[in-house]
Amino acid sequence: MIDEMIIAKKFSQEILDKAEKLKVSIPSVPEKLNSPFFFARFLHANNGDVEKTQKKILQLFEHRKLMGYDKISDLDIFTTIDIGKDCFERFHISQLNYEVTSRNLHVFVQRMDGMDIKEILKIMPLSYVLHSYFMLQENFSRAIAHTERKTGKTSSVVCILDLKGLNLMDFMNPLSGPAQLARLVVMIWAEYFSEHLCKLLLINPPGIISVMWQVTKRLVDPNTAEKLAFLNNVEDLKKYLEVDSIPVEYGGTYRDDTGYADPPEGACKPPKKITKEEYKPQEYIWNENGMLKAPKSKSFSIKAHQTAEYSIKTATAGKLVWSYTTSGDVDFEIVRRDAGKEMAIWPKITVTSLKLPEYGNKMVTPGEYILKFTNPTNTWFPAKVNCAAEVFNV
Repeated sequence: MIDEMIIAKKFSQEILDKAEKLKVSIPSVPEKLNSPFFFARFLHANNGDVEKTQKKILQLFEHRKLMGYDKISDLDIFTTIDIGKDCFERFHISQLNYEVTSRNLHVFVQRMDGMDIKEILKIMPLSYVLHSYFMLQENFSRAIAHTERKTGKTSSVVCILDLKGLNLMDFMNPLSGPAQLARLVVMIWAEYFSEHLCKLLLINPPGIISVMWQVTKRLVDPNTAEKLAFLNNVEDLKKYLEVDSIPVEYGGTYRDDTGYADPPEGACKPPKKITKEEYKPQEYIWNENGMLKAPKSKSFSIKAHQTAEYSIKTATAGKLVWSYTTSGDVDFEIVRRDAGKEMAIWPKITVTSLKLPEYGNKMVTPGEYILKFTNPTNTWFPAKVNCAAEVFNV
């Protein structure tokens, strides 16, 4: 009988040797993330490309620092960071128990029942979900590092994604909000965390599996598709994972009795219900700051691989507030420019605007701030961006 149990990937000696050299250029790895295989995991994900790996690692370090989740607990990431809290409470997800593994792998569960992505996108911008995905992967990375330090062996995360309750039609149109969200989340997974989340086990598909595959292929690249497995029967989870890592509701023995999950046998926390009263108006971020409508905006038409800048200066400390819409993908970031030098104050991510404008705020000191929009695509069509920003005294 073939053993189908999922195990963490072992890295080649070539990757391990490169990892030792990479440590010299990035000598300070955050304690919560550090492990014997930290650099090797990123190198393997980037096909041994040292320069690309270094860039990705430094971008991750920057994201966790700028978003403020670098020095707080796992629970605080889910409950105290505004963007993370607003997002995570709307999703039906488990937490990671550091001490429960299947062959050195951690198991994360997400359920689609009880949640509606279209509704989520009516109460928060898409970027909230994307930034929160980085935070979720921070949780994964900490658990992996803990287990690798403890065992001296490679670790990773397996996700059980329960598709029961999913409206498949929401994803048939590649331009729909749910499809765009899924595409950009998968892009982050592929670019930064392909070896952190090593397998996605999809159960209870809402239709014929062959149809699900056709939908999935529109959203993921071939390398990511290899990490997916659609299971015909929930019992098949036991072929891939040890029974004590599988929640009771799925035929295993694991319960989350910490008070987080309801019920404990399902290991997941139900999502907070969305009401129509929570739907955000287009001018929401400006209304929240005492304005009836957005200030005068600027429009940009950005060709492939070109960058447009929106500059705003302030002589006093205050709260920088911004809002923008875009017709397609843009890489968005904010920097502080001083004497020709730039320092990031808001991390770069690839995003597009959907139901709501993209918006946010950040406390700033006196100076010049640049909102940067880069078109990352190779298409002939320019990205149309309309942006407004203001600094408020607080």
